[in-house]
Amino acid sequence: MSRRIKKALYPLLAAVITAAAAGAFCLFSAEPAENGRALIYFTETNSTEGVVNTEVTRSVSSLRKAVTEEDFLTSAGAASGLSAKELKASLSVERLGASSGAEIILKDLPSPSEAPIILINILCLAEQSEDIPPFEVISYFDMPHTPALPYIPIAISAGLGAGLVCFLLMTGAGSERPQRYRPEKADTENDYQYALTMQEYIEDACRSSVSLGELPLSAPEGLEKSGYKEAAEQLISASGSKPPRIIAIAPDFRTSGSEISPATKITAYLACALAENGHRTALIDCRLQKPETARFFKLTPKGSLSDIISGSCTVWDALNINARKGVDVIADSKSVSSPAAVFSSPEYAQLTEYLSAQYDVILLCAPKAFDCPEWESVTRSCTGIVTVCGDEPMRPDTAKGILGFKKGFTALCSVKKPPKEN
Repeated sequence: MSRRIKKALYPLLAAVITAAAAGAFCLFSAEPAENGRALIYFTETNSTEGVVNTEVTRSVSSLRKAVTEEDFLTSAGAASGLSAKELKASLSVERLGASSGAEIILKDLPSPSEAPIILINILCLAEQSEDIPPFEVISYFDMPHTPALPYIPIAISAGLGAGLVCFLLMTGAGSERPQRYRPEKADTENDYQYALTMQEYIEDACRSSVSLGELPLSAPEGLEKSGYKEAAEQLISASGSKPPRIIAIAPDFRTSGSEISPATKITAYLACALAENGHRTALIDCRLQKPETARFFKLTPKGSLSDIISGSCTVWDALNINARKGVDVIADSKSVSSPAAVFSSPEYAQLTEYLSAQYDVILLCAPKAFDCPEWESVTRSCTGIVTVCGDEPMRPDTAKGILGFKKGFTALCSVKKPPKEN
């Protein structure tokens, strides 16, 4: 059973079971429904308090005994079609608080509308009985002052509450569970369907992106023969005819070690190809925790991106003019501990806006695509993103990011494997 079906079915079952239990509890624990009552006052009582209580108690007992005799009940219920046994089950006599009175109460009658007639019959017969002390009628018939328990609304409310709680608990449990992009097993129908869904998701992301093909990590035969000039023109075509063109290039995989990452090399060669094709190009190293561009271009920067943002130097002090083949570069030689603070600052937005007026294309050598705290800030002003894929298939979180990027175009390229040496 899929999680979506469980998420709908379990709260529904919880609601039904809880509503049934609440309704049954209310139904069986509720007091018998009162249909009506009559109030009387005993007229002959002693003035002494102790004597009064004794006499009232005795009078109430006499009244209770008289009205529950079979002949009395048969006569009282005759007009309503009730037998003595049925009427006795519904009739009770209680003392009226601390006063010299009594209550004659009817509960759970087969026909509640007959209660006034039955009570009047009982009072008339009681007045004629010699076994009952003299009394006056205060009220021939009073409607119940405590309505029957509304067990249906209570049951519905309890059921809805239980269903909602169950739904929230399942939602919370699902949100805390880490996402599995690759099923550990493929031997069940659910795992197979999950894998199939992820594959379709990745295919959608690939179809929605411009393909730059495979690009090598060096260009010994020149940028044109290596395919970089063609890829550069595909970028220009995808980004439209008018600037600004601010494009982030990031890998779909993590790199480690001291080697310069494939994404950094591809970004550098694409920048050189754009410049050779006649586009004024700038490259900004946004991998502030692991800067590599300065090392790749063999630069000794006088300033860095973080220095510009902090106001330690100007843009033109930090720019390495014509670092290679007409490409101007802003690069860091040292790592920054909190890159997210740099890219979320208003100065970074002002910098990209300023440079977009000076260059035809700005390439941002970005950290891992869609999987770092500063990614959203880095790409806030981008008109396109390029994802560099490695040997492994595209990750589903990358596919999700590509499909969710609505600010401009997306493109894909993969690392071309070097030929095997014999």
